[in-house]
Amino acid sequence: MSIDWNITLVVVALVAFNVPICVAAWKFKDVSGLAEVIGSSGDGTKRAVLKTSDSTLAAMLQEKTPDGKPSGGLSYSRVTGLIGAVVVASLFWIMSNISIAIAIVDPGQLADILNGITKLFFVGAALFLPYAFNQLKALIQ
Repeated sequence: MSIDWNITLVVVALVAFNVPICVAAWKFKDVSGLAEVIGSSGDGTKRAVLKTSDSTLAAMLQEKTPDGKPSGGLSYSRVTGLIGAVVVASLFWIMSNISIAIAIVDPGQLADILNGITKLFFVGAALFLPYAFNQLKALIQ
């Protein structure tokens, strides 16, 4: 029984790449979720008004007044941007793992994979368009 050093190297490289990401994710486990941030009206129904709290997530998701102060209203473009950031970060993480493994096992295929990843990230960047248009609207006003 011999050891396949390529597979061993792939496993070591992927562990080295993923341990810091797992440590960072573990540290973010106490971040409050949207259910805790979005307030409810007097009749118990959910509405798009953020609770007044010191939550960083709540502050990030609020609409801003023209002078830059929080208005208390939920900014759907910011929520879309947050979702887009999570999706793009997840795709980047997955494709980075695949790229590391391919670079070690079969470096000749890496260029084709990276060309495909580039197209995928351009599509993922479209998730940020609502936020970008909202920022342009604020500049014009």
